[in-house]
This record gives sequence, structure tokens and C-alpha cells, in this order.
Amino acid sequence: MCCPAWLSTSIGNLQDQSVEEIWNGIKAQEIRRSILDGSFRYCNRSRCAFLQTVSGPVEKAEDVKDKDLKAVIEKELTILPYGPRQIICTYDRSCNLSCPSCRTKVIVERRNKKQILKVQSKIQNEALKDAYYLHITGSGDPFGSPFFRKWLQTMKKEDIPNVETIHLQTNAQLWTPKMWRTIAKDVQQLIKSADISIDAASPETYAINRRGGSFKKLLENLEFISALRKSGPLKWVCISMVVQENNFREMPDLVRLCRRLHFDTVYFSQLVNYGTYTEEEFRNRAIHFRTHPRHPEFIDILKDEIFKEPMVQLGNLTETIHRSDK
Repeated sequence: MCCPAWLSTSIGNLQDQSVEEIWNGIKAQEIRRSILDGSFRYCNRSRCAFLQTVSGPVEKAEDVKDKDLKAVIEKELTILPYGPRQIICTYDRSCNLSCPSCRTKVIVERRNKKQILKVQSKIQNEALKDAYYLHITGSGDPFGSPFFRKWLQTMKKEDIPNVETIHLQTNAQLWTPKMWRTIAKDVQQLIKSADISIDAASPETYAINRRGGSFKKLLENLEFISALRKSGPLKWVCISMVVQENNFREMPDLVRLCRRLHFDTVYFSQLVNYGTYTEEEFRNRAIHFRTHPRHPEFIDILKDEIFKEPMVQLGNLTETIHRSDK
């Protein structure tokens, strides 16, 4: 339904349930009911950029264009007659980096191979029937994970006949021309969008926030990805930053980098403590808190005209800006 940082209610477990049991299960129905009644009571508004900005999947009922969603709203359906349309794969935490905002060490899943492949099999055989969008991955890196990487390298278009877009969420350290060539050409044509997490606009800050990565290698790979954006198949590329005390002053430079590479969006978001920081460390880093001693500097930075450019999205920092205007 959504990531646990924004929606803390689990609707099931693919280890011991089928996709259908979860998709139209009691918990899923309750969450849909909370959307139909407009309460969104299961959602964390302070973290959800869509609720704060009424954008993306959150829109006013009268603005809904999708005929199936219009029918769901008009009939107040909580059991859906179709399967998931968008699949976001987050069942493998394997990654080539160990960014402090996410983890304390490099994680490459090996002990959980059986469980990961079980979930992946259910996704492939049960969940993709009605899906037009496949997102790999929100939990690690698609090339740093041996499971996601192999899936991308062995994927056949006929196995995912209705999928129109594959979206890659990556740190881009391993997205090289050589890696790209290991993916079948017809599958490459489906990779139409990408979100590249950077968290810095200088080598010094990158070394801290993207632990284990090379800023030089990043820039080389971004140039390659920029070429894929200019000539295809990529149609949309976003670079993103988790904003914190050690990088907020680099926010304008990240926008300039995005502009230079002819990417489409630069996305900024709050720092969230996923258990990698002590409470004191988190408070020292979380520049979006009004109690942070440098918060006024952060607000001043956001007054820069560069943040009014259409490519800039302030995500779940939107309410922070609105509060400062009052």
C-alpha cells in the first residue's frame, strides 16, 4: 500500500499469504475505507509529501480521471475487482553502499535468499497480471542486489506483457554502460524513469552521506544516464536529497546539477530515523525541526529563488516552509 515510514499498518505477509489474500484482505479494506471517507487516518501526514501537497496519488475526488478509480469512489468499493496496478519491490535490502540515514553497515542478503526468492516468485506469478508499473527498488539498490540485478538481467518482455514502465530507484554507483548492456534491449526500452539518491553536491559531503560511494564515479555515471534521458529510453529522471544538518547548504547546488544534466526533477525530503541514530544524533541532524539551532539558516536557504523552479519538489518539507511563512 505504502512504505512503513508513511503508513505504519501492515496489510499482510507474502511469506505465508497469497497476493489476493493480502490485496483484498480486511486490513487493506480498512485503509481503503479511510481514503474513501477522506480521513486518511492510517497515514502519517507529517511524512507524506502527497498529503501535504495534494499531489501524485492524492487528489480531490472530482479531479480523478482514471475510470476504474472513479468507479471505486462512486461505488465506495473496498474490495477491488482488479489486482495491483503498480508494484514497488522492497523485499531485499541488499545495497552496495551503507548510507547512515538508512543503515549502519553494508547489507548484501545471503541468509534470506529462500525468503526473498519466495516473495519474488509471488510477485512475478501473482501480482503482475494487471500491473503497468514496476518499481525496483525502495529498499536497497537494483544493481547492488544480486536478486534484483539477476531479475533485470534475465527479464523477458513476454513475462511482463502489461508492464509499460520499469522505474529504477538507485544510487547510480553501479549503473555503468557495461551493466546497462547486460539487460535485454526490449527490457531496456521499458526502463523509462529513474530516481537517483545523492544526498550531497560535493565530494566531501557525499563521502559522509553516501558511505562507500565515489563522487567522481557518480558524476561519470550521471553523464551516461543523462545521455539515456536525452536519446531514450528514459523519459523522466529525478535526483534526490535527504536534507540534514550537513548538506542543507548544498541544496541550491543540487538543483544546478540537475539542471546541467537535463534531468526533470530534484526532490528534497526530511531526514527520518530508521533506527540508525540515537535520539540525540537524530535531533542534531534533523535540520527541519524548528528546535534545531540552525533551523533559521535552513529557512533562509529555502528563500532562494532557485527553489521556485518547476523542477524543484520540496516533498514532505512543504509544511516546514508553510510554517515559516506564518
